[in-house]
Amino acid sequence: PTSVFVEVAQRTRAAVVIVSVFDETGHLSANGHGFFVSGDGKFIADRSVITGGANAVAKVADGAIYNVSGALTQTTPQSLVLLKADATHPLPFLVPSASALPDAGDEVAIVLSPIERTNPVLLEEKISGRFTDEAGEWFDVTPALSKTIAGAPVINQRGELIGVVTFRAGSNSCAIRPAAALTTLASSATPARTATPSKIPLKGSKLVYAPAPRYPSDARQPGGAGQASGSFRVLFDANGRAVAVQTIHSTGNSALDQAAVSTLIQWRSEAGPEWSLVVPITFKP
Repeated sequence: PTSVFVEVAQRTRAAVVIVSVFDETGHLSANGHGFFVSGDGKFIADRSVITGGANAVAKVADGAIYNVSGALTQTTPQSLVLLKADATHPLPFLVPSASALPDAGDEVAIVLSPIERTNPVLLEEKISGRFTDEAGEWFDVTPALSKTIAGAPVINQRGELIGVVTFRAGSNSCAIRPAAALTTLASSATPARTATPSKIPLKGSKLVYAPAPRYPSDARQPGGAGQASGSFRVLFDANGRAVAVQTIHSTGNSALDQAAVSTLIQWRSEAGPEWSLVVPITFKP
């Protein structure tokens, strides 16, 4: 990649995510790209990646993993979906350009996450044509785009977000939708609309080590938590190690939450595809 794109892509990459989608048994069904469009965790991805999924997590380049509470809105013709990650602090995000529109022959770059090692982190492309279909305007590029990069942001040499890679099911190929589609999608999510979290059942798990959390002594003191319940998602890698634990519903007591997380991170499963599990826990003194 040219030095121009390498430099501007660095500013973009912090907002790029890999969204991992899991089926009802907790096994990985798909990985796809996406990117944050607001500091509170809203991000855009290709709609094809969530098909058949029960829930998902979003992984960013610095190693953080965020639970995805659900979809806020989607545009079926353009194959885009606006998802919500449960962020506990402001996140870096991209703002679609209102004016930048590529022309045939322009050079653009697709910024990918370094987490997805099957692709390079930056793809340089050339706009080969502008077309219109039932979903609106789209751009074709050379070289052709793989389905595995659907959902990735597209920038110009100034680092402006000019579009997103989307999967065109009718042609079984990917194309670039312009930034205007992103603006329309993001603005359609009203402040009152919330994503509904879904729960992965315990069935289908292949746990080989799963100790139960113990009630912490500091919560037994007068005025302690008493009985309390919460739920936590454990994410396992291909080696069966628990690599992250996310609090889905807090017990309402930080000592109990920490006791749950400290124990669940020790869990192990059989080796196999990456998967996750939601674990309901009730603490009794």
